[in-house]
Amino acid sequence: MILLEGTEFINARPEVVAEYLRATPRECVDVNPSNLSVKHDGKYLMLQVVNGKVKEYPIRKSFLHKLLKWYSFPVHQLQRMSMDTVTSLCNDYLLNIKSDNIKVKTENGEALTIISDKYNDFPDLDVIEMCGGLGIKEISRNDFLMRIYTHEKFKTEPIPDDPCGFSLNIINSETGFGALSISHYILRYICSNGAVARVDASDERKIHFGYKDGELQNFLNEQILKAFESRMKLANFIRASVEQKASDYVKQISLKIDRLPGRSAGREFLSELKQNASKYDLFNLITHKAKEHGLWERLYLERLAGELIGG
Repeated sequence: MILLEGTEFINARPEVVAEYLRATPRECVDVNPSNLSVKHDGKYLMLQVVNGKVKEYPIRKSFLHKLLKWYSFPVHQLQRMSMDTVTSLCNDYLLNIKSDNIKVKTENGEALTIISDKYNDFPDLDVIEMCGGLGIKEISRNDFLMRIYTHEKFKTEPIPDDPCGFSLNIINSETGFGALSISHYILRYICSNGAVARVDASDERKIHFGYKDGELQNFLNEQILKAFESRMKLANFIRASVEQKASDYVKQISLKIDRLPGRSAGREFLSELKQNASKYDLFNLITHKAKEHGLWERLYLERLAGELIGG
C-alpha cells in the first residue's frame, strides 16, 4: 500500500511556501458521510465521493491518519494490515460518523483530510500573511502541520559563553492534527539546538473548533504580545537550570519520549546523559537529539525540552 504525501518544506523561505499555497489547486467538499467510501486498486487507496456526481480522489497519508485519529486508532499498526483490511476499516469508520455533513479537503486532486463541519478553518497562507510583520525567517511545513520561525527578537547569555537567541514559533495545522499555538523558540548559537517553550503558564493553544469568526486571529495577536513580555522570565529559568539535577527529571522525560509513535526507547534516548548532569545538560541533550527527527517528532521533542526548562 502506497500512501501519498504532499510537498514538504524544511526551513524554507516564507515566500516559497506562500507561493506554493497560492498556486496549488485546493478544494473543500461538503458531503454527507454516507456518500463517502474507500476502495483500492492494489496500490493506492481511493476515496469515492457521491455528491451529485461520482468523483474519486487518491488518498493521502494525512487523510487516512485523520480518519483513524477520530477513532483513536493506533496508526503504527497499519504496517501489519493488508489493504483489504485497511479499506474495510475506513469504510466502517465512515459509516459510523454521526454528523449529517462533513468536509473533505483536497489538494492537487488528492484527498488531503477529513474534518467536521464545525471545524474553524484558519489556512496556513492566512497565518503566514498575518505574521509577515513579525519578520518570518523560515517555514517548515507538510500535510500535517506548519511551523513558522521568526527572526531572533532578543539575544541573551543566560549561561556564560553560551549565547541564546529568542524568537517565536507559530504552529498551525489546517488538516486537523494540532492546535494553533504561539511559543518562544530558544536557539543556542553554539550548536544550533532549539527548544519550544510556553509563552506563559496558561494554555497557549487553541484547537480549530467552536470559535467565532476572527477569534483565532485575535488569539494569535494576543499571544504574540504576551511573548514579548515574558522572555526575560524564560531566560532566568535557563540560568537556574544549571543548578538543578537532571536525575530529578529523567524518569518523567523518559516516559514522554516513549510516547513518540513507534518508539519505546526513552532510556536509550537519554543514555548519553552523564551521572552528575544538570537539568540544563538534559535540556541540551533532548534538543540535540531532536534534530535527528522529522518535522512532527522534532517539534514534540523541542516542546518537551521547553516544558523541562520552564517547569
